[in-house]
Amino acid sequence: MSVHVDQDRARVRDFLSREETAALMQTSDLRAGLQVLANFGVIAGAFALVGLWPHPVTFIVSAILLAGRYVGLGILIHDAAHNALFRTRTLNRVLGRWLFSGPTLIDFDTYRNGHLSHHRHAGTIDDPDLPFVHAYPVQRASMRRKLVRDLSGRTGIRDGLYLIGMTLRHARLASFVAHTVMFGGLYLLGMPWAYAAWWAGFIFVVPLCLRLRVMGEHGNVPDLLDKDARRHARTTKAGWIARTLVSPNYVNYHCEHHFFPSVPGYNLPKAHALLKERGFYEGHPAAYSKSYLEVLRACIGDRADRPDFGALRHGKASLANMA
Repeated sequence: MSVHVDQDRARVRDFLSREETAALMQTSDLRAGLQVLANFGVIAGAFALVGLWPHPVTFIVSAILLAGRYVGLGILIHDAAHNALFRTRTLNRVLGRWLFSGPTLIDFDTYRNGHLSHHRHAGTIDDPDLPFVHAYPVQRASMRRKLVRDLSGRTGIRDGLYLIGMTLRHARLASFVAHTVMFGGLYLLGMPWAYAAWWAGFIFVVPLCLRLRVMGEHGNVPDLLDKDARRHARTTKAGWIARTLVSPNYVNYHCEHHFFPSVPGYNLPKAHALLKERGFYEGHPAAYSKSYLEVLRACIGDRADRPDFGALRHGKASLANMA
């Protein structure tokens, strides 16, 4: 099968000077540390909320906040896998493997290898993430079934059992340590029931958050088989609710990330502003969406130019939640 490659693919030097490029690639231990503290601060606050004031309402609020931070930890894993969070490779690897991956039950090295393969092959038939996005847009009834599966807990239970099984099978020490510390700390504080809020958020909220996020990133983009990031990826404007739940830690700037993967997440807003000012999006309106509601609408329907991706292999379970 032939793969279409846009010969006019945008290059970083077409839009940014060497000085601007170097500044955007600069990592900061201070900014990264504050970002990590903010994520874990929300986790601690969510547990304190339901632990100190146990009530169905506080449990629901806590579960929702924890779901957003589960997604947030996933983005910290992502940034550490790119070595684009802290200044040193060692700090990215150690914290990525132990502090970020442990609570999520995701193996850092497995994720890193798969995600970097996604970047190497983005815009080609060899992209390992294609099975999760190639079907968009889908019919309204199909989207309704997906959202019902997410909100009813079916997707969360499936993915949870898969991750727990992988954790046990491969004896992932980071996950055992993280959840022992999480539950043990809550137990010692006299609020062991608060631990259930983590799993409630994972089962009933995380799947929807991830589905919306990944639809925003690559759902029904102009051409998944085009190497130009403006055609195979999308940036989505995110308000505070979206930043809390769907696209934490600047992951909504996904077109910029694919265009320039070496830029730390906390520098992506500046990269977006510069690129937009220089005409990066001109002629590519689908590369930028004004909201996740707009993304959802874009992923419902049909399109006459749907590519033929052939037989793509689905994984056993996908936290990307795109299938």
